[in-house]
Amino acid sequence: MQSQMYVPPLSKLNKYIIILYVALFILGKILLSNGINLSSYLALTSGGIKSGLIFQLITFPFIDTQFITVLFNCLILWFIGSELENKWSALFYVKFLGVVTYLPGVVFLLMGLIIGKSMNFVPYFGLNGLNLGLLVAYAMIFSERTMLFMFIFPMKAKYFCMLLAGVEMYMALSGNAYSSSWMHLLSMGLAYGYLCYMSYVARGGSLMAYKAKMDREKMKGKLTLIKNEEEEKPKSSDPKYWQ
Repeated sequence: MQSQMYVPPLSKLNKYIIILYVALFILGKILLSNGINLSSYLALTSGGIKSGLIFQLITFPFIDTQFITVLFNCLILWFIGSELENKWSALFYVKFLGVVTYLPGVVFLLMGLIIGKSMNFVPYFGLNGLNLGLLVAYAMIFSERTMLFMFIFPMKAKYFCMLLAGVEMYMALSGNAYSSSWMHLLSMGLAYGYLCYMSYVARGGSLMAYKAKMDREKMKGKLTLIKNEEEEKPKSSDPKYWQ
């Protein structure tokens, strides 16, 4: 069993994502120097959607404004995302990215539409949520591997992921209802839930079968096991035996 993470070759899909992400970052900096804020057009806002900028539903993950954020996101896509894509099929990897990236975006948009004007132009953008979802997947699959927190402190992948979740929770609670940290936590939760469900399906289960299993477990908790009828007779209101 491998205990250390290694640098995999950059996969084709992640290469395209990184190229688009970096290209839009550079273009955004060029346009900003000329007084045009690209993120106001491509980041996801409820106000933008109401104005007809439907393409924001697709473009928002590929926009970012901070160089250090872009750098770290690209490294995670390369080191973590490429290994996961190589382990899974490309199709499964795309589905996973879609779930952890775009479902939180839809939730963010619905929040904006419900809350109203105060959230109309609060933007949601970047690959942070996607990469946190990738880290959850990595921690689930390679939980015993050693990772370097802040490139200095070694810790197992599962603890590394827990630490990141704790940081996001702190940021969410110390921020406001519009904080993107809530969406990042949602991405992490969706990553965990999606992988657990797909693992169950891969073993031959289904959503209906899972629900039936949970119902059976609930019913078992209501049953009474009688070891010796003479020692412990059932109450008159209870069935004599459970089949």
